[in-house]
Amino acid sequence: MTSSQKLVPLFVIIVLAAAVGYAMLPFRFADEIDCGPPLFGAKAKTLTASPKGFIKPVEDCLNTGKSRLTVSAVTAFVAALAGTAAIAFKPQSAECMSGSHDSCREWWPGVMGGMGSSLGCQCDCHRGW
Repeated sequence: MTSSQKLVPLFVIIVLAAAVGYAMLPFRFADEIDCGPPLFGAKAKTLTASPKGFIKPVEDCLNTGKSRLTVSAVTAFVAALAGTAAIAFKPQSAECMSGSHDSCREWWPGVMGGMGSSLGCQCDCHRGW
């Protein structure tokens, strides 16, 4: 596993934690109504004054909470999908993955140093020559 592939799960976990955190934050609708966290139902809190205009506290908090949950879910799904793709598409040759490192044809860019090592085989045995 390459060094960049080792960081992908950490990045995905951070994005997933941020998505869940976003769904757990209470919010304010139209600067009039305090709503609870979307993950817990987005219930409208008690109001001191009556809302103005066409605002319906119960419906508006629920609809905005559903929208926030959708954003959180899509973010989590895209992060998981991108992380899976980054790990699945390993830049390793079939020879290195099977264990025959001497017959690997993609070892030579590792000789060029840091710039070339990202172009060649990402086996631990071929990096940093």
